[in-house]
Amino acid sequence: MLAVLLVFVLIAGLAVFRLVIIQMLKHKDYERIAELIHIKRLPIPARRGEILDCHQRVLAGCRDTLSYWACSFGLTGEEKEEARKQLAGFPGIERQKVDYVFGDEERYKILRRFCDEDTASRIGSLHVPGVGSTVEHLRYYTSDCASSVVGFVNTQGDALEGAERSFDGLLSGVPGTLIINPYVRLRGAPLPQKVLKAPTDGCNIILTIDNTIQHILYEHLREACQEWEAPLALGVIMDPKTGAILAMASFPSYSSSNYAENYIPPGHGRRIPGYLADLLKPGSRYKARCVTDLYEPGSLFKVFVMAAALDANVVQPLETFNCENGSMNMGKFRVPDWHRFGVLTVEDILVHSSDIGMAKIGMRLTARVLDEYLMRFGLLDKPGLGLFAEPEPRVKKPSEWSQQYTCFASFGQGVSFSAVSLVSAVSAIANDGILMQPYILAAVQDADGNIIRRTSPTVVRRVIQASTARTIAGMMRKVVTDGSGRQASIPGVAVCGKTGTAQPFDYAAKCYLHDELVTSFAGFAPAEDPKLALLITVFSPRNKQQEIWGSTVAAPIFSAVASHVLAYLDSRTPPFLQLAKNQRSQTGSRVGAGSS
Repeated sequence: MLAVLLVFVLIAGLAVFRLVIIQMLKHKDYERIAELIHIKRLPIPARRGEILDCHQRVLAGCRDTLSYWACSFGLTGEEKEEARKQLAGFPGIERQKVDYVFGDEERYKILRRFCDEDTASRIGSLHVPGVGSTVEHLRYYTSDCASSVVGFVNTQGDALEGAERSFDGLLSGVPGTLIINPYVRLRGAPLPQKVLKAPTDGCNIILTIDNTIQHILYEHLREACQEWEAPLALGVIMDPKTGAILAMASFPSYSSSNYAENYIPPGHGRRIPGYLADLLKPGSRYKARCVTDLYEPGSLFKVFVMAAALDANVVQPLETFNCENGSMNMGKFRVPDWHRFGVLTVEDILVHSSDIGMAKIGMRLTARVLDEYLMRFGLLDKPGLGLFAEPEPRVKKPSEWSQQYTCFASFGQGVSFSAVSLVSAVSAIANDGILMQPYILAAVQDADGNIIRRTSPTVVRRVIQASTARTIAGMMRKVVTDGSGRQASIPGVAVCGKTGTAQPFDYAAKCYLHDELVTSFAGFAPAEDPKLALLITVFSPRNKQQEIWGSTVAAPIFSAVASHVLAYLDSRTPPFLQLAKNQRSQTGSRVGAGSS
């Protein structure tokens, strides 16, 4: 009897000891196991930050909606059957989802996302067992003309293109956690829900883009493609004193609101030359081509070669060169000119855009010095916007420059750059020879609208002396008044600029296409106090009534865009860009006017 009692006491003692371990020492572990078995954790989406233009107008925002989910954990067979009947045939809820979640096994599934107010009210009024809702934030976009800059997020919330993708870390926020425990509810009662962790909303980003200017630029590019039957046109507008990108567009583009419909490019209705075959690829319209595409600039590149030659004291403005009556031999190649020029001054070589005259200046400058100045102008580096995948410029290393390459590169052949790089380099001339870092992110706001970060204009370097910059600007002014850029003129405004006409290189065929042309005009205005630098490029224009040149195609578009934008800027100054100008003026004196 005593032995039995001892055994009973021992067993009871072990049970008590085990209970103590479970209740006191292992409590958290068993609680965690119980949670894993009974509690379902659901994410609470964070509200994505807004993308704003420089006037804080919304380019991308969020609209609160309800998304409905179903959880069959803890439901009886009768409740599952009732749920199936109530949801049968409900618009927008697939029968397969209902059968899946309310089948034999316990499952969780999203039934319908982003419900409008009427749909949400109808679903909520059904009181379906196991069905609950979560607030989700539906992304919307307000400006199709800015789609290539803003980008988009898909319905799963993945940021795929543009500023949405590049600044996703700022915009996305941190999701919260919702817990439900279906096993502690009363029969027929709604699922118990508890917010375990509240979401942290994303930050807003303010871009330097002015949506009004963006619209002006985009519409003129669209009209240019229609008028000239061109497969592609692009343009960039920059504040030359700060480096802020005011507008950046290409046509054709797409709508961020309907991005899926533009994944497969529709028929252009016009012939696509081989060097632009990328336009036919799926997703090609999503590209911000002002940054991602490289092309040979043609004669507008002469501005930088002339600036280098003058700054290095290799030539003088009134010095003369024999332009060989329109034809010059260079080894086994012949260098033709667009006109049978004889003797021209250095200034007239730029004003009238002589290829032979510029080739002679470039060869006197030498490959080493020219490469040095291309580096100073930022043309050997990526633009550094931090917004898109930026390709390296296509320029040979100085050790690989032959005399022929130097000759042809001097008038913009054999070298390729992005539109942003080119307009940035033009801006350095407009800014008295000082290169500014291009930027597109003006500021960051927290979820409460407080500015937590602001981009200040950054001086990259002095490229050329201020006196050289003013000399080049004077030559560019004559291009518009007396030379090839007359159609870029604006009544009452002094415009400085340069035309460009280039034969494109087809990398698939490995040859230049002699029956295709890329036409450009780059410049700034007003000459005495530049408010904008602008580049317009139209690819493979067609018009039987007019000759195809940068002067006939791109220059008039430059004039139309610049005149419209200048009139707008005179009436309204973006606050964030005005602050940037003030900061730039306060630090400008630190860069010596004559240093090199």
